[in-house]
Amino acid sequence: MLLLKKINYRKILVMGLLLAMVFTIGGCTKKEDGFVAKVDGEGITTEEFESDFQVYKKIYEQRLGEGAMAEVGEDGKTLEENLKNEIVQRLIMEKIVSKEANKMNITITDEEIEEQTSSYVSMMGGQEKFDEFLENNKISQEFFKENLRKELLFNKHRETFMAETDVTEKEAKKYFEANKDDLVVIKASHILVKTEEEGKKVLERLNAGEKFDVLAQEVSIDKASAVEGGNLGYFTKGSMISEFEEAAFDLNIGEVSNLVKTEVGYHIIHLEDRKDTFEALKDDIIKLLKEQKYLEAIQGLRNSAKVKVYLDLKDSK
Repeated sequence: MLLLKKINYRKILVMGLLLAMVFTIGGCTKKEDGFVAKVDGEGITTEEFESDFQVYKKIYEQRLGEGAMAEVGEDGKTLEENLKNEIVQRLIMEKIVSKEANKMNITITDEEIEEQTSSYVSMMGGQEKFDEFLENNKISQEFFKENLRKELLFNKHRETFMAETDVTEKEAKKYFEANKDDLVVIKASHILVKTEEEGKKVLERLNAGEKFDVLAQEVSIDKASAVEGGNLGYFTKGSMISEFEEAAFDLNIGEVSNLVKTEVGYHIIHLEDRKDTFEALKDDIIKLLKEQKYLEAIQGLRNSAKVKVYLDLKDSK
């Protein structure tokens, strides 16, 4: 979406995974041929790693340019090193969670994979466009379905854990009181145009009585939200471009803003809802606290696993 403060491409490679941002490689042991790591004695092969790395490298280069892998970040590491690091960590967590899911009798059926694949095909506009996407990104059907199976397993493991985890109202209230300013969420729609002149014309049409959602579908250049009448859903402070965010949070429910200029163009914002009380945010807080408990549990599994990493981030190809 055009409004995101920045696109974190590193998150693209971890399908549905909350985990990759939590773990880092704590150092490599002596290299063992044929493996990049071992988890409780079970090996992660170089072939597994290279299969993932080449796919995600291609995706990054398409989005960021051919020389993107050599760019050095604030941490002093290249994007390629960070990508390799995260792939290894994802593969490690796949082994750990898969083992834990097996203990919990959690499985993914072929029917579930086909159902989710069909959903992606539909979302992308049909089988032809889906196949074109896979081909353009050098992703095989086998690779896609195997990664989809892993994603579904992670999600089911997480959902099972959260369903069996209790958060009391007392815990939720305590968290709300300590973090209430950061918990406020609003729901907004917007119309994005390139120039101030275009924006003024849209405002004139709105003032003349035309419907916001219909105009968004017609003129907004943010096509991702335009198809839903400009709907951006709920979001918190810190998730949008600052100028947009400041204007959106200053609106009253039902109010439409004047033109708001940001780096991506001129916005007209419609505030649809605001949640700022405990009762309104209670369900969100409970879900958030359950997710925190899940991450703590995953961190515990990671800490207790016997992990050996053999990959040299600089030397692997």
